[in-house]
Amino acid sequence: MPHWLAVTIENSVESLNRVFHLLRQRHLPVGPISMCRTEDPQDLRLLIPVDPARVDPQRVRANLEKLLCVKAVEDWGERPLVIRDMALVKVRAPSEAWVEIAQLAEFYRARIVDVGPETLIVEVTGSAEKVDSCIARLQRFGVVEVTRSGPMAMVRGQAEAAPADRMAEAAA
Repeated sequence: MPHWLAVTIENSVESLNRVFHLLRQRHLPVGPISMCRTEDPQDLRLLIPVDPARVDPQRVRANLEKLLCVKAVEDWGERPLVIRDMALVKVRAPSEAWVEIAQLAEFYRARIVDVGPETLIVEVTGSAEKVDSCIARLQRFGVVEVTRSGPMAMVRGQAEAAPADRMAEAAA
């Protein structure tokens, strides 16, 4: 089970470059990194899964906190999280297959978001296993293209400010 670090950085290509350069330069083995905008358009949040069997998450955190572009690093290691993936799946779909694809989408609580003359685009959201399963089931129709968001996560049930907001309040 990965240990999650939520890293809030400045919203710029230079900041992303610095973070990825640091991880590569220090040979820090991390999993696939997800990036998303936050409630503040000047910030990005990177969700970095760290395998504690390969590297100490606190080592990764300490290295990231040295970067000036990093506004906050929050360790979500033992906290209860909501983790979701999202995928858009373009499927070959002659009109006679539409009903069957729609039923499959309904089973996975997915949505058909685009209908073309020969294809449908299905949006599926949920655990990584659910998304993988839906894509596997759609394979028999002929998957043309898949785009995935990667894991998006948020700490369950807390109504406190985001890490960057807490740091700004502490500095004031």
